[in-house]
Amino acid sequence: MLPWEHAAIAYLLYSGYSRLRYGRPPNGWAVLVVLFASQLPDLIDKPLAWQFALIPSGRSLAHSVFVGVPLSAVAVVLARQYEAHEIGSAFWIGYLSHLATDAVALYPGAETNFASILWPLVSQEGAPHTHGGFFERAAAILIGDYPSLLVLEPTTNVLIGVSMVAGMFLVWNLDGRPGVRETLRLFGWPLTKLRTALRE
Repeated sequence: MLPWEHAAIAYLLYSGYSRLRYGRPPNGWAVLVVLFASQLPDLIDKPLAWQFALIPSGRSLAHSVFVGVPLSAVAVVLARQYEAHEIGSAFWIGYLSHLATDAVALYPGAETNFASILWPLVSQEGAPHTHGGFFERAAAILIGDYPSLLVLEPTTNVLIGVSMVAGMFLVWNLDGRPGVRETLRLFGWPLTKLRTALRE
């Protein structure tokens, strides 16, 4: 699954959770956390496997439930200590949704494979142990079948991915676009400057 597809599913899950648990759309900081957590397993595993050959594949160490579940539990405990319950919930939903959507087939022709989430108890036969090509492999995966959109012949997988992202943006708009204000603050751009820039 591609990064924006992981992000879309994680956001949709967290938005639904927030409305059920807190009775309102998610807050901005929780949205940034759920989006970050939805990418974290790949941010750890892909460089370690493809660039440094320290783990057997790009879906092993950080994709394992034996790492993901304890890490999520720690995040929840820390969040509770600082009375930031939403942050803890956002982290575990983002992180564990990544593991689940990598393991369970969501595309036609794909096969459900629990090897990555059960590593190291289950070996990943046929998983490439390559290194030195992180950027090349990442670029190839990120581009994938998406050029089919340019010739107006999108594959089924691309249509599913685009639908996920479109659904996320629709719900995000209905939620009031949480996370925009916090992102601007992180980059040190006060909202007053933004309003001024938009008026010019």
